[in-house]
Amino acid sequence: MKKDKEKKKKRVKRAISSPASTEVSPLEEEKIQETSSEAPLAYFLRVAGGKWKIRILWSLRDGQTRRYGEIKSAVSGITDMMLSQSLKELCLDGLLYRQQYQEIPPKVEYCLTSSGKTLLPALTALCEWERQMTQAASNK
Repeated sequence: MKKDKEKKKKRVKRAISSPASTEVSPLEEEKIQETSSEAPLAYFLRVAGGKWKIRILWSLRDGQTRRYGEIKSAVSGITDMMLSQSLKELCLDGLLYRQQYQEIPPKVEYCLTSSGKTLLPALTALCEWERQMTQAASNK
């Protein structure tokens, strides 16, 4: 058993030290992404990627402030925990503004920041692209 572990360690060492190795560590991958032409896409995916964040941003596209329950109704299928986490992350990334009122019951409203509004043309373009792809698929 011990010999098997030692052999495995040697193989791993050889694979890492070998110039033909194509495996990249997560740290190296992060450095590559920061310096490559894909850095803007990597940033976008970190900030607004995932299943829910784009839907949340899209639900606020009209510029109106929305309360938590209104956003939850607009984004069907999202859980309370996921909505809370996504709203928190979008606020930390500067795409949403959170206004908390000192009332009972507590009142919190969300709206897009100017940075969040700059994403709207890209999201609109994505919707237009989807529309074109759907039409092309239905014409086949």
